[in-house]
Amino acid sequence: MSYASDDLAPILAAQPAQGVGYRQGIVRAWNPVTAENTVEVAGALLDNVPVLNTNEALLLAPGDVVGILTSGPSWCILGRLTVPGTPGAATALNAIRTKSVTVATYETRTSAVWGDLATVGPVVSDVVIGPSGRCLVFITSTVTLLTTSGGGEVAYAITGATTVPTGDTPPALAWYGPAGSGPTATRLVLQEGLNPGSHTFTAKYSAVDLGVGGSVRFGGRNLTVIPL
Repeated sequence: MSYASDDLAPILAAQPAQGVGYRQGIVRAWNPVTAENTVEVAGALLDNVPVLNTNEALLLAPGDVVGILTSGPSWCILGRLTVPGTPGAATALNAIRTKSVTVATYETRTSAVWGDLATVGPVVSDVVIGPSGRCLVFITSTVTLLTTSGGGEVAYAITGATTVPTGDTPPALAWYGPAGSGPTATRLVLQEGLNPGSHTFTAKYSAVDLGVGGSVRFGGRNLTVIPL
């Protein structure tokens, strides 16, 4: 018997005739977008085994050892097996840890070249990226235009296991006028293509198309990184 819906009660309910069992398998193929998969169990390949813990679907990758709950012909993936003290365990734990740094200081910039303010950052360090190579980055800042034209932009540079200059990161948080305004805005970026390992994210700033003697003021700056 199989269950196409999301109702797992028939699987978890007591079934003395069939019994509930436990197996281990190895993920041989995994689609992180659709969760389509191939899992090897005792030499047999099973296609599209349901996943009991949906959050775990963000972390699975080929080669992972997974626990499988069985009830007759109905099987589902419980989650990854990780050994304490190993890099795999560290990566799994880091994937549910959000790192966030705030610099409240208000400071100005006049250059259109990406760079630092007098108080560098925010700097979010020791972000461990897993096999997916992906993370979510939230950029937040108050941006105030202190001239009659132009605007300010906020982005970030990445160093560590992957080096990504500011100009190569996704489009920045940006604000262009009117003069004297100071909105607080947040931009969410899905950063992809990173190497597994530890990374540092550093906020960078640019003042664009300013009038003579103009500047842009940034404050309440925050950078938040969530490994996926």
